[in-house]
This record gives sequence, C-alpha cells and structure tokens, in this order.
Amino acid sequence: MLKRFFSTDDFIHFGERYGIDYRFPALSSCRASGSEKHIVMQGDVEEMTLASGISLTRSDVRVLQPYESTSLHSCPLYMLVVLEGCVMLSLNGQEYVVRSGMAFCSQLGERQIMNARHQADCRLKTLSLGVGLGDGCQDEILALLLQQWQASGAPTFLWPVPGYLLCGLDSFRHRSGPPLARQMILEGVMLQLLGHCLTLRQQQQVGRAQAASGERRRLENIRRLLEQQPEKDYTLNELAQLAAMSSSSLRSKFRHAYGHSVFDYLRDCRLELARRYLTQGYSVQQAAWMSGYQHATNFSTAFRRRYGIAPSDVRAAC
Repeated sequence: MLKRFFSTDDFIHFGERYGIDYRFPALSSCRASGSEKHIVMQGDVEEMTLASGISLTRSDVRVLQPYESTSLHSCPLYMLVVLEGCVMLSLNGQEYVVRSGMAFCSQLGERQIMNARHQADCRLKTLSLGVGLGDGCQDEILALLLQQWQASGAPTFLWPVPGYLLCGLDSFRHRSGPPLARQMILEGVMLQLLGHCLTLRQQQQVGRAQAASGERRRLENIRRLLEQQPEKDYTLNELAQLAAMSSSSLRSKFRHAYGHSVFDYLRDCRLELARRYLTQGYSVQQAAWMSGYQHATNFSTAFRRRYGIAPSDVRAAC
C-alpha cells in the first residue's frame, strides 16, 4: 500500500513514472517542480502487475482538491472500472461519464489521448487495468484477446459491469491471506472481467451486423416498390416511414446502396415502364399518364435525356 496522504509531489512523481500529466486548477500556486506541497487526496492506492502481465491499480480515496490528468502513454487495451463515485473522461473530444458500476474501455496512444477530471470532496473507488504494457503481453489468452480487440478496431465504449463481478472486485480489497493466493484470486476476477468485456463487444458487433442486414432489406423493399409500381405518387416522408428510418437517412443510405437518389431511381423506373408501353402501341400521352407523368411535355423531355430519342420515335418504330 502507498501512504495515505497524497500531495502534489506524489502526483508529479507518479506522472513521471506512468506518462501522465496532472493539473490542479484550484492550486494556482502549485508549480510543476513541486516546490510547495499541497495535499490532494487521502486514501489507499495499490499497484501490481499480475502473472499474466495485466497492470493493475486499485484506488480507494477521497479527493480533497480537484485535479485533472492527461494520459500520454500507450496502452493497447485500457479499462477503468468505477466501484463508487464518478469519473469524467474525454477522449478525442468525446465526453464520457463513468458512474458507479460502469466500465470504460479504450485504446490509448498518440491518437487516443485521454483526459480525466476529478471533483473535490468526493469518495472514489476505482480499478484501472492495462493489457499489453511494458514488454508486451506474455499470456497466450491475453495475446489472443488483444488480437481480437485490435481486429475489431479497438473500440471505445461504456458498459455496465455485472453484479457478480462488482461483488468480486469490491470484496478483493477486504481479502487477507498469503499474497500469492490473493493475486491468484484477483487474476481470476480480472480474466472474468476481460472475458465479459470481449463477449459484450462481440454481441454488439453481431447486433449491429443484424441491424445493418435488416436495414438493407428495408432499403431493398423500397427499391422493389419503386421498380414494380413506379406509376404511383410517392413522397420521401412516406417512403421513409415504410423503411422505418428518417427521411434524411433514407436519402443518404439509398444513394449509398444503389448509386442513385430515391427519385432519380423512380424516374428511371417510370421511363422504362413508359418505353414498354410505347413499344406496345400506346400513344405518348397514354404512356406518360400510365407511367406516373401528369404532363406529356415533362415526360418527353425526361425520355429524350434518358434514351437520346423522342418517345414518338419509339412508337413510330413499332
């Protein structure tokens, strides 16, 4: 255990060891050199490296002075679990509020710089762990975990920690006994925590893939509707409701999926239908009306642009 009172000096030395920049907004007189000591925090902090290579820091403290931190080190997989209190994080401009019972996961590095803010006069119990630090991960299971984590894009996300894991993490600080037995118990809890994180992430990926598949089916239903019944009048809002999405989403996603806007595609379907009517001997006016055009002049202009000839030329050739 480290000493129970933590001054600005302690924070500065800790930051030098772990690549963390600390700031104390309420202590304007505090310089980076630590020439004047101020008590910032009171409590217990425990650091250890488990046999698997997991770097672990457990904190049970009361924050006496507000402070901010910026992590400058790299970590392939970083996790923060809040057992009590609240931690406000910022990563690449995105804000995260990690409350009691929640976990935060991310990759840290030059392009993933994490900032944290801690308010004064609050109790804070946290557990932070890093996988792949130092000389790298030596444990085979954790090496596979990092591979899958990197393959999924090393996402940043918040998630609720199951109750049974929260109980295991919280009871760890009360355990006594041989250090080896304590580390083995903690190692098991950490592996469960990481395993649940990986499972949750994979479930999220499956859910998103299923949602994307369902979205593509709904887009295809809209495309088929326009193709099979182009003569009907449609509005973007009506089509969006059929697709179970917003008008702006339908507009952008339809273009991305098919390379045409919704109404450009509808126009082409109407013109193709009108061309078939013309080859069957219908007049230009009849073909225009049966294909959804109210004005033959507009139809003729669009037809010429699409096919390079006038609709009357198609009828005359039949």
